[in-house]
Amino acid sequence: MTDTPFRYAESRPPAEAAVWVLSLWRFEVDALPQGGPPYTVWPDGCVSIALVPRGIPGPGVLITGPRVTAMRPPLRPQTRLWGIRFWPDVARAVLGLGAPELRDRVGPAPAAIAARFASLRDRLTPALAGPAGFASLSSWLREHCAAWAAPDSQVRHAVRNIVAARGEVSMPEVARAAALSLRQLQRRFAAATGLTLREWARVRRLRESLAQHMTGADGGWSAVAASTGFADHAHLTREFVALTGLPPSAAAKLLSATRHEHVQP
Repeated sequence: MTDTPFRYAESRPPAEAAVWVLSLWRFEVDALPQGGPPYTVWPDGCVSIALVPRGIPGPGVLITGPRVTAMRPPLRPQTRLWGIRFWPDVARAVLGLGAPELRDRVGPAPAAIAARFASLRDRLTPALAGPAGFASLSSWLREHCAAWAAPDSQVRHAVRNIVAARGEVSMPEVARAAALSLRQLQRRFAAATGLTLREWARVRRLRESLAQHMTGADGGWSAVAASTGFADHAHLTREFVALTGLPPSAAAKLLSATRHEHVQP
């Protein structure tokens, strides 16, 4: 067993699907670590579809709804998953269900959603290698994304604004930039994403903090806190505990149990 039993890789979506898709991903684990750290899925505020390669028993299409807290899903040895992480504001257009209806949902996808991705699952086999698997996902997306409705442009402006600011932006400022009143934006944002503006900002700042730690930021967590807009290390710690259930040092230990490839915050 290696020091990093879990393997997680991402790839950019094809340009044709980039309005709807944030990233493509693959997760693998061979043997589960005995007494080792659990695999942790860090909150991203997005909806993800996970596909179990054909020929493996059990549900073939899994879904993770928008959430702002970490989760530690049960895993089996030899797990292989391919997935699509969508922008937080496109659930209804792509899946036929609104993000509020999918909030905090984890498990087998509803039958109607599973049916939408059945043809994609049929292209995936347990032995499919990384580049070939990502190519299959991309090809399927190119074939299907033209039928999806475009997201609300003003909500998308707010989503991107918060991402660009790494969560460090006032919500009245976000609303002004989207040419909406704050109340209008709050209502439309929640309907599209299942999240509040503040929840999306908190998730983005957490992920930026994790990304900075992964790249070996000088000065440790205090430096990360300062560069991501936290008042101090104690403020960073409180937010980590609230969103992940762990202080930063413990979160870092779990993070190190996974080999990450080409991962973006």
